[in-house]
Amino acid sequence: MKNISLILAVRRNKTAIIYFFWLFLATVCPNADTHAQSVERIAAIVNDDIVSAFDLRARLKVVIATSGIRPSRRIQEKLKQQVLRTLIDEKLQLQEAKRRNISISKKNIWTATRLLEKQNKIKPGKFTAFLKERDLPRSAIFNRMRSQIAWTKLIKRRLVPKITIGDDEIEEILRRLKEQKGQSEFRISEIFISLNNDKRELDTKRFSQRLIDEIKAGANFQAIARQFSAAASASTGGDLGWLHENVLEKDLALTVKNMKKGEIYGPIRTQNGFQIYRLVNKRKILEAPPGDAIVDLHRITLSISKKNYENDYLKQMKKAKHISENTFGCEEMEKIARVSNPKANFVFEKLVLKNLNNPLRSIIQDLKIQRASKPLITTEGISVYMVCQKTLPLTYLPSKKIIRKRLMRQKLSVLVRRYMRDLRSAAVINIRI
Repeated sequence: MKNISLILAVRRNKTAIIYFFWLFLATVCPNADTHAQSVERIAAIVNDDIVSAFDLRARLKVVIATSGIRPSRRIQEKLKQQVLRTLIDEKLQLQEAKRRNISISKKNIWTATRLLEKQNKIKPGKFTAFLKERDLPRSAIFNRMRSQIAWTKLIKRRLVPKITIGDDEIEEILRRLKEQKGQSEFRISEIFISLNNDKRELDTKRFSQRLIDEIKAGANFQAIARQFSAAASASTGGDLGWLHENVLEKDLALTVKNMKKGEIYGPIRTQNGFQIYRLVNKRKILEAPPGDAIVDLHRITLSISKKNYENDYLKQMKKAKHISENTFGCEEMEKIARVSNPKANFVFEKLVLKNLNNPLRSIIQDLKIQRASKPLITTEGISVYMVCQKTLPLTYLPSKKIIRKRLMRQKLSVLVRRYMRDLRSAAVINIRI
């Protein structure tokens, strides 16, 4: 009777059933095939599912291998809690997908695998071999894949239909773009680290700072965003697209103006967690980037004799300086060059600025029109350059389709965060480590 009572009590609690089952395997079946995972400590219980320490270690290994984070014991300890929270979120996503009758087909897995092969330049059908060669846990990769597929399907079914974008919204953006022509906009990527418990604020902030340190040390921003970011932009490696300074928060707008490409800003405390931003690029609205400029370039090169290099160098450098300091205009440059040295190599070229290599590109980019550059030593001798004309290609307003996609992504990001917040609030989560 005691045993029957125990069983009936266990049945009243699904979580207890799972725990009882694992305990039974660990004590009664130590040599079972599931031994590797079943005897592991339970890292967390998420409603009716378990995240084992085995799952946690496997995912940590994948995260470190794919993101470029330095593999030290200290780093792994820092990452462990956040990786566990990610695994918990994935369990919640899979549970919600199951509750909503979302299924994952073999075709879904096949398509996702082919995409990963393409992204990593792996021959078709060799993904499993690729993982084995690098000693990456197959289960961790495919569990992650399953949760992403299920969550994506769920979002498309439940959230996307709720978003409406009117023609008036699109027209308003087009109108603003016309008004803002020539103003600055920024391409920004983000990583959002959610904070589920205010008591963990300091730990979450430290973890966010650790991610920044790892990115600065060479870790892949996009890979880290895909793995850790709780924002909808995680699926695109954190990319938020091009944003005008007016849509950015005041502090961020003031900061990005003075940031260089690739610089990191954060961690910034928000209502629900911490934000990390990276400036990918900056440009003027409806203006082509400076590097796209087409330049009509004049160049005169004075050769240097190899037999009498020192004397010839001084002689030619003196002539080059004379041309540089006393030439104003392309026609005059050509005339002076011919008089100065009839054997000089005079070239006229039409080039795209970004196709030039440094230091020449920097010199030409900053050179005033119809003004000669300072002498530059090249493989051919000593050269003086002059930009006769600089033309930027025409730019056009983005299509309504592009604007609609941008608005969709912005609104979807808000809904996804709210959805995950509600799932966490309604869940029974017991963290064991």
